[in-house]
Amino acid sequence: MSQEVPQYLKDLVANFVQIYSAVSDLELDLNQEPKLSFMPLSDYAHKREAAHYFLLAAALSDHQLTGNPRNIRLLLDHLSVAFEGKLYTIENPVEFKQEVHRFEQKTENLDKLGEAKDEIPEVLCSVNQFVEKKAQGDLIAYTTKLSQTGRKPKDFVEALSYGVKRMNKKHKSKCWLYLRWMVRSTPDLGLFNFSPKDLMVSLTTPKLRVYVALGLSDNDKLPFRLNDKNRPDSWWENTVEFDADADKLTQFACSVFPDDPAKIDFPFFIIGSWLEYSDLTPISLERSLRFFIKKHQELHQPPMRYLTVAYHYNRIGERILPGVFSQLETKVYDFLRKKQVVAYYEFMEFYLSQTNSNTSFTYKPDFLLPQFTSNGRKVLLEPHGVRDNLKEFLDKLSTFRKHYGEYFCVILIVPDDFVEAINEFDPKRDSYELVWKLSDYQIQFENFRSS
Repeated sequence: MSQEVPQYLKDLVANFVQIYSAVSDLELDLNQEPKLSFMPLSDYAHKREAAHYFLLAAALSDHQLTGNPRNIRLLLDHLSVAFEGKLYTIENPVEFKQEVHRFEQKTENLDKLGEAKDEIPEVLCSVNQFVEKKAQGDLIAYTTKLSQTGRKPKDFVEALSYGVKRMNKKHKSKCWLYLRWMVRSTPDLGLFNFSPKDLMVSLTTPKLRVYVALGLSDNDKLPFRLNDKNRPDSWWENTVEFDADADKLTQFACSVFPDDPAKIDFPFFIIGSWLEYSDLTPISLERSLRFFIKKHQELHQPPMRYLTVAYHYNRIGERILPGVFSQLETKVYDFLRKKQVVAYYEFMEFYLSQTNSNTSFTYKPDFLLPQFTSNGRKVLLEPHGVRDNLKEFLDKLSTFRKHYGEYFCVILIVPDDFVEAINEFDPKRDSYELVWKLSDYQIQFENFRSS
């Protein structure tokens, strides 16, 4: 049976939400790569384009379609360049099909698209058809008319769920994600004339983890199913069950932020992603919330953020395709892919300290293995084959482990002749948990996996 959330936990939630409430969502962040040509929104034409673009992004916000969320921005950027302004007008899925395939080939060293990727062209076209036929090409004007006639966000959601592919039933949460982007003010866009108090929280897998950890779910099996490595297609048997959980999560949000329940939406994505494969209990949630709050007090900024992509450059300054690029990283990546091990590459950035110039000292892990833990900590693989900066690299890892070591296990993979230098630079092993030689890291990994 679900229970009332104790006040101390509500207070921690409110404190944590305040930390991330001013942080832009992954898709809206102006500082992320690739850049959005229409941002910042300087005129009405840019605002109208943003409303259309982010509806495309919301419709694609589905792991079965695009896999890792950062693929959404990369894919839409690829299509925008490929079609030179026709991205918003194509209504024939055949036109998108070949370019979606080309995109996946181009980014094969970063993230794969989802199992239902063949539906992406139809989803994109259904958005364009909705904007053209239902909204007469202007979603801002369309929603303004709805608001002026007394309609609420839920009425717009019904129209979206009826008109756009994969935005109905269990996918209705994507409608509320879109509305949060469009209705709330900074860091969201505030383009639609609806009231934030009428928004619902978009119930996705990360937010469902927080929902369960808060003790709000009536399903006793859900905590174990959420941590199952063979996840089902959906956590809900039917739409009624999904709607009930979405309503209950929104009611909780209203109890903390009555005038702006969707304020918890992005912060709950952050903490829910952090809780992947963790114990989904109030005790575990409390520990994580207190950790983030403490780190925020130490660093004077949110401790970590998710990245779209970190570009790399070759020796003559040319930008290369996103994804693994060094010979050692490529070897490790190919090995993990051959073994069908899920690995996220450079998808998050941790803040370590502020420098005197007011710039941030940060660390981007190479590979996170989300399905592996070591003594309850998530596993990071760090292939490193550059001797010149080895001491600086180890110093950075030492700082990272000082801040985040209780949650992450760092495993170095290095050329055999680096080991002696590593022992000299770091005799106390402050920078790593394990070090694997290039000559036998595959055997070491298999032993690690079996243990």
